[in-house]
Amino acid sequence: MTKITHLFFDLGGVCLTNAWDHISREAAAKHFGYDFSESEKRHEVVVEKFEIGEMSRVNYLSEAIFYEQRRFSEKEFVEFMEVQSKAHPTSFEVLDELRVRNEYPLSVLNNESLELNLYRIEKFRLKKYFANFFSSCFLGVAKPDLEIYRKVLQITQLSADRCLLIDDREKNVEAAARCGFQILHIPKVDQLREKLIEMNII
Repeated sequence: MTKITHLFFDLGGVCLTNAWDHISREAAAKHFGYDFSESEKRHEVVVEKFEIGEMSRVNYLSEAIFYEQRRFSEKEFVEFMEVQSKAHPTSFEVLDELRVRNEYPLSVLNNESLELNLYRIEKFRLKKYFANFFSSCFLGVAKPDLEIYRKVLQITQLSADRCLLIDDREKNVEAAARCGFQILHIPKVDQLREKLIEMNII
């Protein structure tokens, strides 16, 4: 097997909780007291544009939440969206170890809307660990579309077989593998250290 030289981490599900997933959206509906099913239908119509940076958060909220008058403000809702994000402490322990070892350049390869992505980068001081952020909102395409992996390889000028993608979603690692990446599927975040040890990464 070709020696791995670069590591690409997903964020939601590996380093952090998911940014704005089904659980968070349902929690928001319960917290603010609006019809989740109707909002979810509207979310599904616009979420792709939201995640690839073609729709701002203001416009997303207008379409998915504030399509009718609410008893809460957009500011209150955004604050709720943001506080859903939590760190996985064990993953950050691994990131700290990798940073100290300094053997592999670390990058993010994730799907995330622009404003939440920028918030999470700042909130969790991710620039301390990652040199590059290959996010769907920056690249205009989302995993598992093969084009996002191709774009990353074009931008970095790396050989795919020297890159390891670490992701919690099987369809994302399968697509990366089709583009030649080495892959590490982590459906449970507490497996991260063990799997990286098995691969002689740490």
